[in-house]
Amino acid sequence: TLAPTRAGKGVGTVIPNLLMAERPVLVIDPKGENARIAGNARRRFGPVHVLDPFEVTGVTSAAYNPLDRLSPDSLDLGEDAASLADALVMDPPDQVSEAHWNEEAKAILGGLIMFCVCHEEPGRRSLATVREYLTLPPDRLRALLELMQESDAAHGLIARAANRFLGKADREAASVLSNAQRHTHFLDSPRIAKCMARSDFHFSELRHGMTSVFLVLPPNRLDAYSRWLRLLVSQALQDIARDAEAAQTPGMALSGAQGGSEAPPPDRRALPPALFLLDEFAALGRLEAVERAMGLMAGYGLQLWPILQDMSQLNALYGKRAGTFVANAGVQQVFGVNDLETAQWLSKMIGQETTGFQTQSYKPGDALSMTQNVTGRDLLTPDEIMQVHPDNQLLRVQGRPTAIARKLRYYADPEFKGLYQPQDQ
Repeated sequence: TLAPTRAGKGVGTVIPNLLMAERPVLVIDPKGENARIAGNARRRFGPVHVLDPFEVTGVTSAAYNPLDRLSPDSLDLGEDAASLADALVMDPPDQVSEAHWNEEAKAILGGLIMFCVCHEEPGRRSLATVREYLTLPPDRLRALLELMQESDAAHGLIARAANRFLGKADREAASVLSNAQRHTHFLDSPRIAKCMARSDFHFSELRHGMTSVFLVLPPNRLDAYSRWLRLLVSQALQDIARDAEAAQTPGMALSGAQGGSEAPPPDRRALPPALFLLDEFAALGRLEAVERAMGLMAGYGLQLWPILQDMSQLNALYGKRAGTFVANAGVQQVFGVNDLETAQWLSKMIGQETTGFQTQSYKPGDALSMTQNVTGRDLLTPDEIMQVHPDNQLLRVQGRPTAIARKLRYYADPEFKGLYQPQDQ
């Protein structure tokens, strides 16, 4: 979906799906209004978990600790820790100069995460503890790293991470540490720490029942805490993929959770694919897990629905690879177009029609000459796209011509009457 701010993405797209779609759902809810309006309606389908660290929905927030799913004995611990580090460290697009420092920051973060999982008490296995490691005084941090060098846990990966860091010159090590601290600064928030202190559910539940998960983060906090969203979306994708692989492998147990909670048992009922409604998609930054999921996760029972303001956001994040999202989209929904780049792109995608016209020529003393001409014309020119009525939307469905359709209004359309919680205007 491409639509600018205040164009009606919530009332015409997100909330109608939340009210009516009988399928597992994960939704990024920037203002909390989706949970307030549709939360009760989703409960008629199954469990609802609202992660709302800043309490904008008025309901008690659920919690999810990404480290709960990591096991000290797992052969995949290194991969899981690297996945967490990758979600924590945002790689700015087109900034090659940051690549080295970000990769080294990921390396030390992965080592600290594995150390936390393998050597801390269950109550301290959280990213807040990892942040505590990173902000230790220099002498205590060095003592911790030397302790990591002596560890034989995680198949020696903890010791290797410490060796890699301690083998750097002082100035390089200081820069790497500073970078790791910068990317984990959001973990200092007591609200975020509380919301990540335990796990009230597992994302793999989205494969086994009609579970709904709301990730609530106010717009004014997106810049500071977008890594929290990145982290949870990344973990949700990985948990679903890991659960699907376990179900397809005979004799392989589902990945359990640490801290006294067990993963849900397999449910053999046929469920519709889980829907990830990724509003404010650009706030996630460039996330390799999402790019891979656009093309591969359909086989795992998952559909992604990125929602952006315009094509420039997608191009800025993924560059030439932005086409992956367009190529794998079964439906493209566009309305409220205000920028020329999006209008030109959409005009080319819609295509042309063949149109004819007639010309006349005349010379004194000769008869009037008529000529028939045929030419191509854009079905919708960029300026016509930008002039589409606010009540209408453009829908491109694979294998069908582009359609102009009426937009939904959940509060005005009779299909939704009685399903939603009215909000004060």
